Amino acid sequence: MAKPEDTIPAIWETEEDKKLSTFDLKTKYKKFISKHFQGNQYLNKDTGIHISVSCDGVRQWVTKSRSREKIIIIRILDFLLENSIHDGLLIPDRKHRAEIEHYKHFYQPVLINGKKYNAILKIVKPLNQPHKFYYCSLENSQT
Repeated sequence: MAKPEDTIPAIWETEEDKKLSTFDLKTKYKKFISKHFQGNQYLNKDTGIHISVSCDGVRQWVTKSRSREKIIIIRILDFLLENSIHDGLLIPDRKHRAEIEHYKHFYQPVLINGKKYNAILKIVKPLNQPHKFYYCSLENSQT
């Protein structure tokens, strides 16, 4: 099985993107995620589970993605869903909602504008439904 370090995707803000305000950049990529990913399922190679991208995941991404890096990483959402590594933990819903079985965190190193980050994908498992993309966050990488 491949480790996430074996393939580190690199993305750069395009010249067109650099000219946009953060609000306009988010608007551009909201259209992108809706057109390219929403309604699709991706097979995660590490776990063998299918992860779908729904309007709920798009809404969470829009709400929580405030930095330019968190916005442009959505261009490689398919790669992240397919290649990130699950940490092995099942995280209970902190609000104890009956419709949520658990959450899972998946990790993948990425390079964004030449800086190394760890992408953390939060995947939700709703009751009697397939796994769904919930959110993607970034943390600075020390290596």
